[in-house]
Amino acid sequence: MILGRRQIQKFAAFFLTVAAVLCTSCLAVQDFSTAARRADFTNFIAQFKDNYAYLDRTEKPWESWDTRFAAAVDRATSPADYAAVIESALAELHDFHAEVRSRNPHRWLPVPTFADVWAEFQGTNAVIIAVRPGSDAARAGLTPGDRLLQIGTQPLDQAIADRLTPAVDQRDPHACAWALLSLLAGRADEARTFTIMDSADQRRSVTLPLERRFDREPGPLSARLITPHFGLIRLHNSLGEQSTVAAFDAALAQLRSTRGLILDLRDVPSGGDSSVALGLMGRFVTNMLPYQHHRIPNYGQADIERNWIEQVAPRGPFTYAAPVVVLVNHWTGSMGEGIAIGFDAMHRARVIGTPMAHLAGAVSDFQLPQTSLKLAFATEQLYHVNGTPRQDWLPPVLLADPATADNDSILARGLSELARMADSIPAAGTK
Repeated sequence: MILGRRQIQKFAAFFLTVAAVLCTSCLAVQDFSTAARRADFTNFIAQFKDNYAYLDRTEKPWESWDTRFAAAVDRATSPADYAAVIESALAELHDFHAEVRSRNPHRWLPVPTFADVWAEFQGTNAVIIAVRPGSDAARAGLTPGDRLLQIGTQPLDQAIADRLTPAVDQRDPHACAWALLSLLAGRADEARTFTIMDSADQRRSVTLPLERRFDREPGPLSARLITPHFGLIRLHNSLGEQSTVAAFDAALAQLRSTRGLILDLRDVPSGGDSSVALGLMGRFVTNMLPYQHHRIPNYGQADIERNWIEQVAPRGPFTYAAPVVVLVNHWTGSMGEGIAIGFDAMHRARVIGTPMAHLAGAVSDFQLPQTSLKLAFATEQLYHVNGTPRQDWLPPVLLADPATADNDSILARGLSELARMADSIPAAGTK
């Protein structure tokens, strides 16, 4: 029998599908014997030491992971318990970009994805500085300026001490700030109760529901005219979805004739995919432009490093050439932070807002060979093209957090800045 090209393609697709299913089922086999757990923990430490992008940090808790966690590895006979051991090790980095990709029901939830409250230490007080719009915390009436007194039944200082470990400096401000945000995000299987002191010095307890709910409009983004002459595109935590590129193209076509555009990145806490970011930024340039610097230290050997500048290439049926303002805040995470520094590096937008999520580096995924546990941590350092580490970069127009959820001072400032920029040049539109 002679097969036509379409039949051959169908048979090839069928066999590839069968092979993929077989490979997936092979990968799903998990061995949680004592020997497998020990071997995978050794493998985890080796992979970490070979690939982590920030081995030059002052504290190096990984140097003693093998001895300090040996007993816990032996006790962890279930997948959830074993995942918790590696989670505990990675937690000592105080790095929200390092995590186990499991669905351990008792896991600590990642920040900023599941964060609905942002707080910082001001002297000896832990003060809420931002509440995520549309979140459980906002619905419960938590407000910037509230002071945190207890997490659950524990005084805050005790809760923070318990979230950290004796292997790290518990007085380190960065470690304490990390622990505070982690405690506020909480665990996946626990409702959260906070005791606060409000601005009127009234003490009250707030319990947030177990199931997290963040209100947002449907779809990958929303687009509209915010004035007769200016448009707004807001991303809905969709930078990891390839369909966002087509939706963005459609939105830009709708707003093509505007004299200026606001790109709202204040709801992209989960990061995303570089191809999506490049697709979005490519609509605003007419030639290749550098947007971020990558660095891999210890590249193969301790005294060798790899560096390169990533560039944005123009794409699409037209280039949007009018002025652009990018809005950011604490829920601008990872790839959202990359887009912000990219627009700034290309001199293609004015970035306005609060500090971002401060997520360090570019993350790679790893899978342990015997338990099949998946984990991730930063394997590349990322910088603005001016040399500033991405996690340390601040918006050129740095604003205080809005005092209330209904006072969008960041958007108001963005609109006024956009009007000033548009008034300084002739109507440009597109090219």
